Amino acid sequence: MMLFVLLILVPFWHILVISISTYKAYIESTYHLIPTEVTFDNYTRALSKGGEVLRSLAVSGLVTGIGLVISMLLTTIGGYAMSKNEMPGHAPIFIFFIITMFFSGGTVPFYIVMTKLGLRNNIWAMILPMAVSTYNMILMKNFFLGIPESLEEAARIDGYNDVQILFKIVLPISTPVLAAVALFYAVDYWNSYFNAYLLVTTASLWPFQMFLRQLTIVNVTAARAGVKGGPLIYESYKMAIVFVGIVPVLLVYPFVQKFFATGVMLGAVKE
Repeated sequence: MMLFVLLILVPFWHILVISISTYKAYIESTYHLIPTEVTFDNYTRALSKGGEVLRSLAVSGLVTGIGLVISMLLTTIGGYAMSKNEMPGHAPIFIFFIITMFFSGGTVPFYIVMTKLGLRNNIWAMILPMAVSTYNMILMKNFFLGIPESLEEAARIDGYNDVQILFKIVLPISTPVLAAVALFYAVDYWNSYFNAYLLVTTASLWPFQMFLRQLTIVNVTAARAGVKGGPLIYESYKMAIVFVGIVPVLLVYPFVQKFFATGVMLGAVKE
């Protein structure tokens, strides 16, 4: 277990050591296990007011927040509807959702559709295409199937309709699946960059992951173009930005880890 923990912690420590090292110390060290010359200038530069790092973090936070609300609403409603076998057209609709897990239209058709919908260079280009995950909807559906029908029958006797039953009866007792699916969506939104890469050319709308991607290829592009004169972007500065992007997930994950484990097990065992 200790070996496994080290395999996980060493890369984080490696990034941290490089991020707080001067350029001279970075060049002289080979393994970067112990910082020799410590500086926090890289973090000061990265977190400077009005800088690109804070702007991209704000965009990622906005995309994650808005996307999480929309995704949870649509997935919850869809999963609850799919859990009702008596719903007209239940089987073909469910099959339609399942098909999307195996087949897609491809990148070019996706780009054309998004362009025709006016979603290029728009923050919604990073939200709407990811609004519903069939896998997460199936998790919701399986959890809702395990809720006793007697609860809903009692609510209907009291005059509740389906919407009231969902929000006043079902959701309050569905905290594990809601937290797990919310975590899945939040991580997906935070780490996503492909839609931004494909549809967003305005740098001011780039999320953090897209900004980080562009940052990491600057030196490679410059090297291919024959640019000389030392590093265009210090490795220590890039590692500081990487660590800044890791921190939000590290701060949130410990509080929702138990729900993550619950989500992995949802639907795996039938009684």
